[in-house]
Amino acid sequence: MPVGIIECTDPLELFRHYDGQFETQGAYIELDLREGKLLANYDSEVGGNAQPFSVFYGFDRRYTIPVLTGDAANRMMQQVAPLADRILADWEEKWDGNSMIAVLGEDAEAAEAEIESLLGSDEEDYDDSDLVQEWDIDGVINGSEADEYDITADTTDARLTEIESEILGDLAEVGPSGVVVCPGLEGYLRGLRDELAEEDPLTDAELRTARETLGLTGDHFAKLLRVNPRTVRSWEQGRDAVPGRIRPEVAELREQTDKAVTDLVAAYEAGDDDTVITYRSDDEYVAANPHGRWSASWHRQVAARAAAQAGAHIAYADEE
Repeated sequence: MPVGIIECTDPLELFRHYDGQFETQGAYIELDLREGKLLANYDSEVGGNAQPFSVFYGFDRRYTIPVLTGDAANRMMQQVAPLADRILADWEEKWDGNSMIAVLGEDAEAAEAEIESLLGSDEEDYDDSDLVQEWDIDGVINGSEADEYDITADTTDARLTEIESEILGDLAEVGPSGVVVCPGLEGYLRGLRDELAEEDPLTDAELRTARETLGLTGDHFAKLLRVNPRTVRSWEQGRDAVPGRIRPEVAELREQTDKAVTDLVAAYEAGDDDTVITYRSDDEYVAANPHGRWSASWHRQVAARAAAQAGAHIAYADEE
């Protein structure tokens, strides 16, 4: 059987830069002798010295490559495939006195040498268009991103992700491969937002008003914010200041609620019924939305807003 190729499906599949590490993880193409599969991946081990037993004992053959784009890695695996077939046809499993190991035959060893020569290991062995372009954060930011992209204390994580994509998209237009990363950019943008939020946190009245506008009980609000319900009560009663980090989290809840209203209006307008459905209890809401994170009281607020926009009636689900 010819070797099976597991193709990369993401342009950045081979790129990984762990937080706190100075270097990007290395990448490799791997031939699994037992399964007859060829794949490309990044090295998940920090430091580069450790390796799985399957690699140590020779059953998974790893060939170092630069951090290639997904398309470039797929192309290289196609070129390696005929040589991989020779290896798969000429190896055996033997006992070395301590463990079972993979032993290559003469032709397999020759094919493996050809693979290593074909792949190289340095970026100089590849065209720039094959490589993931990694930018240093200092070469990307200019210090005016808050003004340029209208980053405020209420900017959501989703919007920060969009801004990051916009910046990387601009870099991709001038890069040879069109595949660009900038470790630290996300954290930098989040830091801008969080600094603004710390300077202008929600007041106790603003927090309670936001919760009530969302139609949430204190306990459910606390659950969504991942804090103790007593903490929410302390904030709303003014005993403790609301941390700045809560402001963008509340903004996120508002944005998701606004989207739920828009979706409900669209569903109503696309249907034939003149009624917007909602729920009496949390049990009914959860039964109808088993993967939902909200509550029946929240949904009733959403339904009220949707009905007001669409000119619809509101009814409980068990009345339909």
